[in-house]
Amino acid sequence: MRKRIAVFGGSLFQDIKLESGKYITTSKQALIKLANKYDIDNYSLTGLTIQRAYRLLKGLDMKKVYNDCILALGEADLNNVASFEENLREIIEYLLANDIRPLLVSLPAEMLVDPRAMTIQEIIDQMAVKYNVDYIYDGRTDKIVSYAVIDNDDMSNAILELC
Repeated sequence: MRKRIAVFGGSLFQDIKLESGKYITTSKQALIKLANKYDIDNYSLTGLTIQRAYRLLKGLDMKKVYNDCILALGEADLNNVASFEENLREIIEYLLANDIRPLLVSLPAEMLVDPRAMTIQEIIDQMAVKYNVDYIYDGRTDKIVSYAVIDNDDMSNAILELC
């Protein structure tokens, strides 16, 4: 039986990217290589907030179905930074309690010019360390991460290796 992975995110896992303040279609999706090796259920949506992701996640029968869960959340939460930390903690604890390995993905590097995005990014950084969760960081960083990636190929390779 092949490993099954759930994905909750925004633009990264919908084959779009942020460029010059606009989302555009990309030619390479981060999950293509992964889908060749594993069964993927991609619950990513444009505008997927962490609260909505948590409701979706809790509504699924995840235990004994999924081995891993990729979380690339925060893009749609810039106007709700205050509850992001609590929601991310609840999601990670829920996954761990159900024997599902979380894999965190940072916000897209292009977003980090917004102070609210920086706050969300710091929360993701802290949660990765606190829960000792594998973590893929989009861009260059001095943070302790599993992988720092610079382009789509790096992202695909990092995801494939960590899963």
